[in-house]
Amino acid sequence: MWIPVSVSEGGPRAAAAGKKRCGIYLLYHKKRMGTKHIKKRRAAVLSLAFLGVLILWTLWSNTALECNTYIVESHMLPAAFDGYRIAHISDLHSAEMGTENEKLLTMLREAEPDMIAITGDLIDSRDTDVGIALRFTEEAVKIAPCYYVTGNHEASTSLYADLRQGMMDQGVVILENERSELTRSGESISILGVNDPSVHKDFASDSDARIMEGNLNALVKEEDSYTILLSHRPELLSVGESVIV
Repeated sequence: MWIPVSVSEGGPRAAAAGKKRCGIYLLYHKKRMGTKHIKKRRAAVLSLAFLGVLILWTLWSNTALECNTYIVESHMLPAAFDGYRIAHISDLHSAEMGTENEKLLTMLREAEPDMIAITGDLIDSRDTDVGIALRFTEEAVKIAPCYYVTGNHEASTSLYADLRQGMMDQGVVILENERSELTRSGESISILGVNDPSVHKDFASDSDARIMEGNLNALVKEEDSYTILLSHRPELLSVGESVIV
């Protein structure tokens, strides 16, 4: 039951001028070279051009935005939650979409969500900027209630404690192997939030799937009806389905 807002994938085309320059260099400056040497040089230039395009694409895709909408239908969903909108944010990695993340925040406001789910890697353990993350969540909670679970990057930095306390002070609901209930017009649905498996003390000796299964078994109740699972690991969705359904 998600309406994700995610970083899109795509990229710029290589500049035509750059390609033309390479061509002139090969045809003019090296015209006396043997055919074999020309082919080697041409292959090297093309490899460098491809690498340049790949770098540009990576830089662009890390700050590009696209809103993807998914509609989930279920007979188990209470009537009061018909049309309920959830904005799903994940893997920002301390990035900014526009100054102070204003592009992302504008997209969130326009989506008019009833809830915002933040599923981990809000910060990057290799280049951690807690301030960027907290300035984003400070504005996000003004749009809709925010629910957060950890990712593997939070598990890899000692600064997570600062991020956690800052979000709690702002009113973000942090679910660390915990559950919560959403109530609307007298009807309720459950939210389960699990830590990333890398947070677990037995991470090095146990599998991600077994850690996830253990976390969920401790949270699920027999009387649960419609349930939303917040997790950083989509590849473990089948574990959630086997435990919850």
